[in-house]
Amino acid sequence: MQSLPRCARLQLRFSFTRWCGCGIVPSTRAASTPLRSTLLRSRRRVEAAIAGGGPDIVFQPIVRARDGVIEGYEALSRFPAGGGDTEAWFADAAQCGLGPVLDRSAAVKALGESARLPDGCFVAVNLSAATLLVDAALVDVLLDFGRRRSLVIELTEHAAQDDEDAVMAVLAEFRRGGVAVAVDDVGSGYAGMRQLVVLEPQIIKLDAFVVHGMKGNRVKSALAELVLEFARKTEARCVFEGIETDDDLEAAMSIGADLLQGFRVGRPATV
Repeated sequence: MQSLPRCARLQLRFSFTRWCGCGIVPSTRAASTPLRSTLLRSRRRVEAAIAGGGPDIVFQPIVRARDGVIEGYEALSRFPAGGGDTEAWFADAAQCGLGPVLDRSAAVKALGESARLPDGCFVAVNLSAATLLVDAALVDVLLDFGRRRSLVIELTEHAAQDDEDAVMAVLAEFRRGGVAVAVDDVGSGYAGMRQLVVLEPQIIKLDAFVVHGMKGNRVKSALAELVLEFARKTEARCVFEGIETDDDLEAAMSIGADLLQGFRVGRPATV
């Protein structure tokens, strides 16, 4: 899971100055001096990571609950130590106007390295809705990949209501091309009921906050059962993220989980 804040509507009114990779990269000159200094440092750090080939990619298995068979892998980004966790890197990239560029770098690298994964397994790649709206070339790359291997696009942040039509048009293109759409972080507060209704995902990922420690917690269990029932009635599949302990696994199995992800069933690894 790689969530990042919205980058299509930065609170700062950046002036667009140049093209970089997939699209327009905003300038930081309009920001106040202290904030501009912070943004410039973040930008240099992110630019260095991109110039160095992008983040390292690890793949975490997603397994079928009933028999433990691996059905797919989620591609996760890993960055150099000392710069914060993955979420912080993508947040910094978004704030300094490089969100779509870093998104593209990670996604393209993940697609390339996925060639070493076992045949027959899907590959899940994290992308923001904002990136899909500004990078038509990347959409074409994803569609081409989806013709050769099962691909899932995990939306890591969600479009504002006035962007929904544009996002839906891109997602419809994915579906026509055989690329599945997943909504991440369901139950965390970021992926609300509106997103499930509007986006109609084929895969719903129940947030680790709900799944971890679910055993003995009637509120978490009730929410998990609700999401699982919604998935079944809409012919979607439901991934229980955050399976870290035997208790987590037992609780997920007891309420009929479909797919599982977490350290207890498979750690992220390079391929």
